[in-house]
Parts: sequence; structure tokens; C-alpha cells
Amino acid sequence: MAYFDITAGNSESVLTVESLAPQGINLQMFSTDSGLKLENLTVTTTRMGLDGRMVAGVTPNIFSLTITLEPASPSIEALNQIWTAMTNTRRIYECTLVSTVPSVGRVFTFVRGVMKSGVPFPNLSKALLEPMAYSFDFERMVTTNI
Repeated sequence: MAYFDITAGNSESVLTVESLAPQGINLQMFSTDSGLKLENLTVTTTRMGLDGRMVAGVTPNIFSLTITLEPASPSIEALNQIWTAMTNTRRIYECTLVSTVPSVGRVFTFVRGVMKSGVPFPNLSKALLEPMAYSFDFERMVTTNI
């Protein structure tokens, strides 16, 4: 592995969704500016006491991740089906996302997640359709080496 390699284009991500897509959705045609984006995680919470002494504690996190795809992506239909199923049945479907990133030699597995939001309509702008974003919250992330 070359330690200066930061190529994103050779990454692969598969989203599985209980009873809707147990075989997995191969995510394809990520947006140019943002493909998978994990929000910053707060590691600790701090506060200052009346006596001027700080205390700190480790804070558990929800892993909020956004998947942004081009509107022509074949994966959009499957993501819209998840959104529609949740809306129609008024229930959640548990998700797992596995992202393999060869340039850093790692596999990132996000477990026990749910779709939090999505845009089932491609916004029209400057004669082009804008990328479509779907947000997921996961309970934890497991990292392994390839």
C-alpha cells in the first residue's frame, strides 16, 4: 500500500437493509463533491465548575453518515424504495453499510443503522439535476484492515 495514495474512486460500498435489500445495494455513481460523508464525532463532553476546575467525560456517539449520489445512479431507485417503504409502513428497517477503501487498506462497517432522511426528488438547477443525498444514523462503526 502506498501511503500517499488517497484515491477515492476505487472504493466500494454496499448497503444492506433488512427484508428490503438483504442481498445488498451496490452504491454507484457517487457525487463528485461528496460521496460518503461521516459527520464529526464528539469524543468528550466538558464543563467548568464554579471553582474553575474542568471535568470531562467520554460521550457515546451516533455515527451520522450521508450518501450522496448522482441522480442517474442505478442505486437511487433502491434508496427511494427504502424511503417509500418507511413512509408507507411507518416502520424502520435496520441497515448495515460496508465500505471498502483500498487506498488506506481498510474496511469500514457501519452497523445497526436506519435511514434518517432522504430526497426522493432530484432538484432541478442550472439545467442539470442536482446530486441526491440520503442520511443514515448508525450505532457503531467497526474498522478492519484489508
